[in-house]
Amino acid sequence: MKNQFVIEARLSTTRLPLVDIMSMEGLGKIVKRENSFLLFEYAENTYLYFKDYGGIAFLGFLEEEYQDILDKLVQDLGLELSDVSEKLLVNEGSSKEEEYGEINVDELTVEAAHIICLNVAQSAALFHYQSISDELLENTRKYTNELEQKGTVSLKRKKLMKYIGSTLNLKNKISENLYVFATPMLAYENEKINKIDTHLNEELEIKYRYNAIKEQLNIIQENLDLFKDMNMHQHSSNLEWIIIWLILFEVIHVIIDQIL
Repeated sequence: MKNQFVIEARLSTTRLPLVDIMSMEGLGKIVKRENSFLLFEYAENTYLYFKDYGGIAFLGFLEEEYQDILDKLVQDLGLELSDVSEKLLVNEGSSKEEEYGEINVDELTVEAAHIICLNVAQSAALFHYQSISDELLENTRKYTNELEQKGTVSLKRKKLMKYIGSTLNLKNKISENLYVFATPMLAYENEKINKIDTHLNEELEIKYRYNAIKEQLNIIQENLDLFKDMNMHQHSSNLEWIIIWLILFEVIHVIIDQIL
């Protein structure tokens, strides 16, 4: 094996200000850039990648360098990072069979670094989205169990709307970054890069995990819509009883006036 590098990706929970990042010192030389991403060459075979939706990938960094730059980004840009991350080993010039969590490349070119960073950053983003989706599903499950056992749900209207808002917000975040999970033009134009992209998609299960999150969110949405309908029905029923009691009170009041 010629060289082995570690890539680790993190996710900022807010979008990255790429314009501000371009003006920062100590990140290296910009070797690729578009409206949606920046790729810096920090040193030989060492790359730093930023994707506008919040993805940050460190390829070939020593642990101390990685932590120093991450701390600098958090401090200077005010980033809030997700707790989850994704790691992968990149073997350059290796002829041995790839193991789980590894990718072989003939040479770590700028294009190869770009496609690797892109995929690993996507995976870190999916871990974050999955954790939020799991939490929403677990909260929803509590109320479906309550519905099964008691025939009613104690979920208040305001809390219910917050759950619905959280689900829709997560679905919107994934949808607005949907292009992120499509095969980039870079992979179509280069056979070697396409091979790396295909392998990473399969290794990291990008499309499978993305579809699983979408399906999970659809299930949550269906449950919340049911709870919302039940809540509205209960609210309508309460209003009907209030109106009935008001009419009854008015009738009694008229009868008393006539008697007196």
